[in-house]
Amino acid sequence: MEDINIINYFLENDIDIPNGMSVSVVDLPSEVDKSFEIEKVKQEKRHANMKFTFSNPNYSGLGDKFDWALSCIVISYSYLLNNQSNISYSPGEGSIASFAKEDYYLPLKNFIDEIKFHFELKNLKTTEFIDSPQHYDRLFFENSGLGWQGKSTMMLSPGIGPWQLIGNIYVEKKFSKEKQNTYSCGSCNLCQISCPTGALDESYKLDSNKCISYWLQSPEIIPHDMRSKIGNRFYGCDECLLSCPPGQNKNINIRKNESVNLIEILNTDSDSLVEKFNWFYIPKRNGDYLKRNALIALANNPVEKSKEIFLKMLNSDSEMIRLYSIWALWKIDEFESISEFFLIENENSNLVLDEYQRLNKMIYSNK
Repeated sequence: MEDINIINYFLENDIDIPNGMSVSVVDLPSEVDKSFEIEKVKQEKRHANMKFTFSNPNYSGLGDKFDWALSCIVISYSYLLNNQSNISYSPGEGSIASFAKEDYYLPLKNFIDEIKFHFELKNLKTTEFIDSPQHYDRLFFENSGLGWQGKSTMMLSPGIGPWQLIGNIYVEKKFSKEKQNTYSCGSCNLCQISCPTGALDESYKLDSNKCISYWLQSPEIIPHDMRSKIGNRFYGCDECLLSCPPGQNKNINIRKNESVNLIEILNTDSDSLVEKFNWFYIPKRNGDYLKRNALIALANNPVEKSKEIFLKMLNSDSEMIRLYSIWALWKIDEFESISEFFLIENENSNLVLDEYQRLNKMIYSNK
């Protein structure tokens, strides 16, 4: 029997493709293996200290993971359908990148669960990977014909650009091959020009050490030069996505302001923040990292009450919060007020002491 096209198969079996979803398929075995590429990024330390697919490149980058799988269904979900950009903002407000405004993986997961259930009823094996460290999500994207890798390293599709999430489901069934396309970025390099930190200076390569999105999800101490470049960003960065021509459409409204109140974030207990933003990647599921982000964003985009809230944060039990509060006061030119409200000689954290002494030295060396 001739293999059937995946779209026709879904139609014949009453599997509705939800709005915003694109579906394609690749034949297996595929001989696709991105392990070397992932390992090379790791060896060159362009991944910073990111774990995820870098933890085990030999498996995450391997296309032919299962001997029984005959096809891999590739699904992309365009999450910008009902979204707005976050360019306009007021003092005291922090931006959240479009991909993180809600759990956009949920519709993708629900659709893949439906597909998985269908094949289970037919006694066919399946294994799915959605935002998984065990599988490089764009592994089959170009082979499936859904789009191409942009110079930003994002996966791009016509009319969608980079505003999409990708899931994969291996299945014990053969489908007909999809038509291959020859899309490319051509001479366009707007994503590289728009990156505020130079993380995309080399085409098709991302230096995570310079990536704002990476640092806002990192458990490490954020470097001083990066803190100022973060601007008012509370979580994520959209610059390379916003600049991409295939992704610029009527759904982007630069006058629409969707943001978080940074002082409210800082006045909320850490556990409640983790619950409120449960779909975020938060290091160690510790809400203090979100407060850290808020301190940086508010210092870069302050309001009249900023000094008051930063001084309050100096009394936090968290050494991380105390460290960034000291920097925040320095950033708004209120460093000298620290000694009035905080006994630095009683500080028992070397990290906090080092931050204070470094900033103090910077101030007096410039006088």
